[in-house]
Amino acid sequence: MHIKYSKNNRSAFFISAIFLAVGVIWIMLSDSAISSLAANPAEASLMKAYKEWFFIFTTALILFFLSRKFFHNIHNLYFQKIEDIEKNYKKQKNFVQAKELIESSQIELSKYEKLLHTIINTSPDAIYAKDRDGKYILFNDAAGLMLNVDAQNIVGKRDETLFTPEYAVETADEEKKIIENKKIIKKEEKYTVVGGKEKVFSTTKGALVDERKRVFGIFAIARDMTEHKEHERFLIETKEKFYRLSHLDDVTFLPNRLYMSEVLTQKCSQNLPFALILIDLDNFKIINDSYGHFYGDKILVEISKVLKEVFISTAFIARMVGDEFGIVVNSGNKEEIKRLMQELHYKFSNPLQVDSIDVYITVSSGICLYPDDVKTMQEMYQAADAAMHNAKKRTQNNYSFYDLQFKKDAISYTETVTNLKQAVEKGELELYFQPQNDAQTGSIVGAEALIRWNYKGEVVPPDFFIQAAEKSGLIVEIGDFVLRKGFKTVKRWHDKKIAKGRVAINVSAHQLTHLDFINTLKSMLQESGCEASWIELEITESSVLENPDLVIDLLQKIKALGFHISVDDFGTGYSSLSYLKNLPIDKLKIDRSFIMSIQTEPKNQIIVKTTIFLGNELGIHVLAEGVETEEEHSFLLENKIDSIQGYYYSKPLSLDEFEKLLKM
Repeated sequence: MHIKYSKNNRSAFFISAIFLAVGVIWIMLSDSAISSLAANPAEASLMKAYKEWFFIFTTALILFFLSRKFFHNIHNLYFQKIEDIEKNYKKQKNFVQAKELIESSQIELSKYEKLLHTIINTSPDAIYAKDRDGKYILFNDAAGLMLNVDAQNIVGKRDETLFTPEYAVETADEEKKIIENKKIIKKEEKYTVVGGKEKVFSTTKGALVDERKRVFGIFAIARDMTEHKEHERFLIETKEKFYRLSHLDDVTFLPNRLYMSEVLTQKCSQNLPFALILIDLDNFKIINDSYGHFYGDKILVEISKVLKEVFISTAFIARMVGDEFGIVVNSGNKEEIKRLMQELHYKFSNPLQVDSIDVYITVSSGICLYPDDVKTMQEMYQAADAAMHNAKKRTQNNYSFYDLQFKKDAISYTETVTNLKQAVEKGELELYFQPQNDAQTGSIVGAEALIRWNYKGEVVPPDFFIQAAEKSGLIVEIGDFVLRKGFKTVKRWHDKKIAKGRVAINVSAHQLTHLDFINTLKSMLQESGCEASWIELEITESSVLENPDLVIDLLQKIKALGFHISVDDFGTGYSSLSYLKNLPIDKLKIDRSFIMSIQTEPKNQIIVKTTIFLGNELGIHVLAEGVETEEEHSFLLENKIDSIQGYYYSKPLSLDEFEKLLKM
């Protein structure tokens, strides 16, 4: 007997050791796998929870079958010993031997009971058993700890001692079905334990069956899942919170651009007609600068309310970025969308009242239709954005549907910018010069440097690429090239003693207000050896009006370096005499548009005469550009213009041709 008991102990130890080793290997390998597979901490936590659930289920199943085996062995052993006793008693008719056999059987049973008691009470899972009447015949320490009761006092009692009457009745009905069906069930249970705390258990229940297939009770293994459930709930809430943060705008609480992209991708996959509308608030920056960003956020909230009023409830409305909104309408009908857009723009014809302040807001809208215009989500963004910018070009508070020409224009612009960038790097840009002549004598009194692009053997004038250069930002790089090249050329002319008057070089608004422009001029003068007094820097009227105070301050600094300053295209913008009188300028250039047909256009005559008079009174030199005919020249000469530039005297010439002209 002792040998058999020792063998059982070794077997139990061996099983426990294997379980421990497998458990350690599982934890190490599974944690390593999760670390390599998880994309983010939230996903890793969720995968760890699933891993723990799998481990719980596996160990619970092992414990169930192991414990059931023990019960079965004990039950069989007991009846086997009784039968042996009866046989021996009948066979030997020896009461003393039978008594000894019973005692030895009891000792053997006691050893099994102790072994089983040790295994069951060291398990972290609640293990319990009941007889057919519902009385507990086994209740381990873990079960007592989970339910906050003394396990030793539960054996012989019923569920009414531990749980509410309602739960006890419900459990009794469930266990009755288990006894009848002899099946194993797995379920998740919620208990309100002693003290009123609610706990969650993962429970496996089954019938206790003897060797004659007779059910003599119920056996169960339960694991406390309360902490796991709390962790799982935390993960779900964290995931939902992360989703809200990543998919909702924190000012208007509308969906954001990421959410919009997901919706567009889904809509495109359904192959059903719909429309994307991009809406941009006109001049919203002025509101932010005037009232502050906090007030601007309030405006955005009111805008979102207006959008919800106009568009039907099935429309998807999102704040894309800044002052831009996006709307997905489940319709590809142009007329229906036009009606909605007219209603929207009508809404914005009235002021929004925020904090007792009336604010007028206008919007520019671009509309793209699927699948008529585009086929993918990325194309929809591009098409709707192109349509929106087309609306801005017209007038404020307008909308535009996408047109294929927008794509052609965009491609043409991209190609132009790419080629222009390469032209700067390859040295394909060069300077041409057009003389400026004294109106009375016709002699050369200066020149204007003009950029030309030598592209594939053809000379491209600036009208074809300057706008793209300004839009792309290349105008600053091109402008620096013109200044550097112009300074070096003028220095060479002075060294050759062929220079006549100053050379005018155009400076764009971007270049003028670019960071450190004054130091750039100083550096170029020093590098080239050119004198500032030999150069006349031309600015446009519109560049002054964009930021008058800043430009006037810059021009004063430029003037202090010794440069002369002229205003190009005078009269074409919204001129302000108050700015004109404060500008440190030396020359006004009357635009070609006023010179054309000057003999037949009385209004042009008045503008030209007034500009000449104004310049004379202010002590500012006045030049007329674009002069081509004798009639134009005669009129200007009669009205005492100072100088003339145009085809009447000469077209723009290459460097070599112009140097020949200077030498004449």
